[in-house]
Amino acid sequence: MVFFQEIFDRIRGGLSSVQGGHEESIKAKFEQFKKVLRSNQVALEIIADMGEKLSGDYIFDKRYIEESYEKLSEAVLKSVNALNALCDNKYKDLYEVYDRVTRHLLEILKQREDRNGPPVIPLKAVTRSNNAIVGGKAKHLAKIIRDLELPVPDGFVITTRAYHDVIAYSGLAPKIDKLEGLIASPVIDSHEIEDLRREIQREISRLDPPPRLLDDIAGALEQMDFKDMDRPHLAVRSSAQEEDMDFSFAGQFDTVLNVRARPNDIFLAYRKVMASLFGKHVIEYRRTVLEGEGQMSIAALCQLMVNARSSGVLFTIDPLDSQSEDIVIVGNWGQGEAVVDGKMPTDTFRVSRKGGLKIVSRQVSRKKEALYLSAVGGLEKKNVPEELWDKPCLSDEEVIHLAGMGLRLENYFKRPQDVEWVVNLRDELLILQSRGLLLKEQDHIERSLLNLDEKYEIISKGEGLTAQQGIGCGPVKIVRTMKDLEDIPEGAVLVSPRDMSKFVQVMKKVSAIVTEVGTPVSHMATICRELGVPCLVNVKDILSKVHDGMIVTVDAEDQKIYKGKVKELLAYRNSRAMNVFESRDFRLLRRFLNAVAPLNLVDPLIEDFKMENCETYHDILRFIHEKAVQELIALGKDEKRLLKGNITRRLELSIPAGILCVDLGGGISEDAPQDHCELKHITSIPFRALLKGMTAPGVWHTQVMDVSLRDMVSSMINAPTDALDGQYSGHNIAIITREYVNLSLRFGYHFNIVDAYCSDFPRDNHIYFRFLGGATDLTKRSRRARLIAEILRAYDLNVKTKGDVVTARLGNMQRKDMEYILDILGRLIGFTRQLDVHMENDAQIDRYLQAFLNGQYDVSIR
Repeated sequence: MVFFQEIFDRIRGGLSSVQGGHEESIKAKFEQFKKVLRSNQVALEIIADMGEKLSGDYIFDKRYIEESYEKLSEAVLKSVNALNALCDNKYKDLYEVYDRVTRHLLEILKQREDRNGPPVIPLKAVTRSNNAIVGGKAKHLAKIIRDLELPVPDGFVITTRAYHDVIAYSGLAPKIDKLEGLIASPVIDSHEIEDLRREIQREISRLDPPPRLLDDIAGALEQMDFKDMDRPHLAVRSSAQEEDMDFSFAGQFDTVLNVRARPNDIFLAYRKVMASLFGKHVIEYRRTVLEGEGQMSIAALCQLMVNARSSGVLFTIDPLDSQSEDIVIVGNWGQGEAVVDGKMPTDTFRVSRKGGLKIVSRQVSRKKEALYLSAVGGLEKKNVPEELWDKPCLSDEEVIHLAGMGLRLENYFKRPQDVEWVVNLRDELLILQSRGLLLKEQDHIERSLLNLDEKYEIISKGEGLTAQQGIGCGPVKIVRTMKDLEDIPEGAVLVSPRDMSKFVQVMKKVSAIVTEVGTPVSHMATICRELGVPCLVNVKDILSKVHDGMIVTVDAEDQKIYKGKVKELLAYRNSRAMNVFESRDFRLLRRFLNAVAPLNLVDPLIEDFKMENCETYHDILRFIHEKAVQELIALGKDEKRLLKGNITRRLELSIPAGILCVDLGGGISEDAPQDHCELKHITSIPFRALLKGMTAPGVWHTQVMDVSLRDMVSSMINAPTDALDGQYSGHNIAIITREYVNLSLRFGYHFNIVDAYCSDFPRDNHIYFRFLGGATDLTKRSRRARLIAEILRAYDLNVKTKGDVVTARLGNMQRKDMEYILDILGRLIGFTRQLDVHMENDAQIDRYLQAFLNGQYDVSIR
């Protein structure tokens, strides 16, 4: 494998050949911008290919992952190089970010990512960057706290970093390495393995904590909320690397309950959890299920011990009948260990999902005994008060509330869930654990998929592209604007005119996403693959075939959308969702992609969109694309450079726009005169679309507007300083190529910028729009800004306003849709050009909004 430093040196060594400094020509600048687009596209295609491999339909090995890493790291580095060449090395610090992310990826490939990070971390402080060191159980609970805000007992994690510190401090590493070699050996010596694992367990039970570990535990205890408890106790549970993820390890590791909240007591309990990693059954489980996986480590989840009134488990699907639509809840009085160990009678509740949650059956057992907290630590069996023997351990309201929480967990994790729950003495329901539910795949489920097209009405068949495979079902929610995301229901199928990375806000709630426009290599598609959200893009005319609330089933694997709920497909999904992908290469690729594909930098209009906040290659690519676009926008400000050398041509239009064109290649036809051009000569795709809108009948008004002296003085005093720095000093300039336009306009005290790239590759396409100024006082100008913002939002642009300044962005669209939006922007420029004069009150905002949306452009002069 070619490691990152070799690639880094080789690629960065060529950077000097593309650095042109400030003397670089405008055309060369644009060529650098295209290099950014090309390298970004290559990188995103590699990420998409790796994501597709995780569908389970492809065979690959570790060499594929290593080669993909080499190509990907090289492509990302080329993007960093191209951005710095474009921006005169303005983003040199991005190399340090690239190095940091690349080092982390190498740790994953070496399977050493569990050795870095803090030894102890509060559960509520666990983020994606800590996933490798907190284990599967803690990782899931941290997500439940962070993303779903469901109640979970407070606690902290003794991480796998601490495990390796303890092993190194004790001198046990050589013996553990020897044991791992015996486990991995094709010739198994059971007696030697048994003797060595026993010896390791004995030594762990006697070892001392390494320096500072007890202090770290004490610090974590100080941060916990014990709610004035006199003698708080904790539960110390295992959280191994694969535990509760694709492999349940159910009952394999030790749990120590009711441990006093003191550092030394917790460390003694932690030793027992550590030792259980070398238990006989764990080793047999690893040899059977995780053959060839390599050395495992273990973290410990230390949580507040809940004094339980009732507790038990919930299955979001009946594990004995994957076609059932019932949620199954099992519980007892006291602590849940009595339930999971199957040693005492339990109550069973079944809740139907049909038409809202509804209890369909109750089986209440006589419960004379239960497990409760012991005063000396641990649990003890006690008699249940007689009046509770035949009483359900949950009220009907609690059953429905718990079932709703289970559905939220299933929607979030995109698979049926096995949930452990508890109700405390204050009747508060808390989640202790949530893991994927293992369902056996049955031959009859696959056979039932035959002839589905004859049994169910098909809304769409063979249309679009698969961005993420999978099956989802739920009520349609049509999303046309960002506001539509605010009330999206749990489990909905999101249907939209185009894909948007901001859908990440609701991806954990929806069951599937379908768009009329999009690409499998978009930011949204990458996030869908990361979160496992079934997604179809480019599904023609889907919006005309569905409506809000309509139940549909999306089969993103066969590219079909059915009307109604297709039970057979959902049963197939549920049975397959927990098919254990035994391949260690599969699990390695998934861990690798989890460190590559997540997108944290979603919105360039918020403060967090900063270089230092890049955590993944995807973040770096998103940052590079945005800054490259900004550089092109800034290029339009350098009027002196643009006018130098007589490279401009006057554009003659039917409206008095006074635009000078700078053609960098392919923007003006060859038969145009040398000194001027007309609309018929414009071959620039985005510029022609803009001009089409600007020259549309009725849009451009040439009447003289009555401006009061007060308004005129106000506009002169408050004219934005950045509007007078050369960008708007008197010329209207369009920098164009066949696929690009940067248009800077000034009409009196009104200023506009439109920067757009419009090609046949949706991923590269973008629109940037900026408006400011006016010839009236700030109140009127601000009203016009609000009007412009509302119009832009109506066409699904991402908008930000401040006073009389409006900024909007859009991207990742098909060429025909880009041309349509650019036409709209051209109309908007003409329609609102002098409109601030009429903005006497807030009612005018809605008046002109409706007029524009209805194409009544002459309303402004009535």
